[in-house]
Amino acid sequence: MREKIAYLISSIFTVPMVALIVFTIMWFDNKAANYNGNFNYYLSSILFFTIIPIMAYIVARTIPKFKSGGREKERKLAFIFGIAGYILGNLSLLVMKRPTKAMVGLYLSYLISSFILAFINRVLKFKASGHACGITGPVLAVNFIAGIKMWFLFLLIPLVMWSRLVLKRHDFKQLIVGAATSFVVTLVIMMCIY
Repeated sequence: MREKIAYLISSIFTVPMVALIVFTIMWFDNKAANYNGNFNYYLSSILFFTIIPIMAYIVARTIPKFKSGGREKERKLAFIFGIAGYILGNLSLLVMKRPTKAMVGLYLSYLISSFILAFINRVLKFKASGHACGITGPVLAVNFIAGIKMWFLFLLIPLVMWSRLVLKRHDFKQLIVGAATSFVVTLVIMMCIY
């Protein structure tokens, strides 16, 4: 039962799904300040930070070449599709008429955190947690953007970490490195912007 609950939590709070939650909170909290009231800006956030990254899981589970690679191939594809979406998202800021501080801050924190995490995983050969990275920075960003009224979202961080430990996908050090990466990056960016 414990593993089933952990699997459910881990599945709900994948990096793309957390992005969907965060950008939706931003829209409903203050669409004028966070998106200049432009629904297309909200939709583009979902496209670049949820839809494109989630395509990695679809590709990994439907194309035989990738399906045979198992979890490791799926993890690599998630990084590739995620980074591709984040690059495109940040490039889209250049063509928007008036991107907001919230969008710039969150877009940059996703992009920089993912590059650092990819470096840690690929070059340093340390399996830092994408789940921990993908929940910590965005939760911190929401508290800068929407205010401390969103403090309760910080409770999701230990919950997601617990799920990854129970599923034996990461050890405690890997979770801390993943969380610390996005925490530091997001904190620096948000302090510069807000």
